[in-house]
Amino acid sequence: MVHARPLTLVATLLAWPSLFVLMLSLPATAKTITYIPQTIYFTYCHSHPPAARIASGDTVITKTRDASNDAFRPTMKTIAEGNLDLSRVNPQTGPFYVEGAEPGDTLKVHLDKVTPNRDWGWGGAIPYFGALAPEYKTMMVTPPVEDTLFIWQLDRSRNMAVLNMPKSKIGRVEVPIRGFFGTIGTAPYGKECISSLVPGTHGANMDFNEVVEGVTMYFPVFEPGALFMIGDGHAAQGDGEIMGAAIETSFDVQFTVEVIKGKKINWPRLENRQYIMSIGSTRPLMDALRLACSDMINWLATDYGYDRLEAYQLLGQAAVIKIANVVDPQYSVACALDKKYLPR
Repeated sequence: MVHARPLTLVATLLAWPSLFVLMLSLPATAKTITYIPQTIYFTYCHSHPPAARIASGDTVITKTRDASNDAFRPTMKTIAEGNLDLSRVNPQTGPFYVEGAEPGDTLKVHLDKVTPNRDWGWGGAIPYFGALAPEYKTMMVTPPVEDTLFIWQLDRSRNMAVLNMPKSKIGRVEVPIRGFFGTIGTAPYGKECISSLVPGTHGANMDFNEVVEGVTMYFPVFEPGALFMIGDGHAAQGDGEIMGAAIETSFDVQFTVEVIKGKKINWPRLENRQYIMSIGSTRPLMDALRLACSDMINWLATDYGYDRLEAYQLLGQAAVIKIANVVDPQYSVACALDKKYLPR
């Protein structure tokens, strides 16, 4: 006669090793880390010591300075008053070392909250900088623009940025506040240290006005820990950032990270409720477009089962092209596709 209780006990004991392995494989409980920036960096670099070590699934609450490193005051009238040094702009908060992230992985970053934390921002006419200005790569015989600092008041109760225009008939203008990060990314490939003014395969200064609260970003991982950084908050910006500065301000931010193991991507990507987007950065602008659209074709083929030629045809009829920046040392273009074209 076989008794049920001994059999149950044996089965339980035999199951313990499997249960132990399963417990080890489960992720640790996700944490929320509050980080008050102590040090900022003006480069994306493999050698920056981590500001904090976090795990996949963790959430970070932190702050960023504005693009001038908070050099200006709302009473100032010119860029010169702030002693702006274009070799030391876009201060970055971080880097955040994400445990388990290795070269060849993808870092997924969800922007949970993006909030301006002061009531003003600045824009400017910066001599020798901007899409319509002579600059070091496209020098012209025309004079530079007159140094002018524009101070925008941020009416957060109405979600509007307001600029007085005393020399214009309209008197003043308002644009909706739509906060986003101009500069965001991981440490670059090849042990390089690259200015935070320069976008590339690692992300950084793409100045893409879709990097808003609620979106999910994907970045290539080139260094152990990914070394994620963020900064250059914009209260609003038109496509291309054509004058060289958005409405620059400081931010409170909350983001959540996830490591996607074994998934290799070549360029930063973005996902919101309606679109998936690939972002390419280089000069000339046409080549940035080609990088973004080629990456979108690769994305559709690798993740969504598209034939590459048929994906190319789809983009020819349905792609949305967004000019992110035309002022940085590398230009940035996004190729977007509506999610309705993704198989379910």
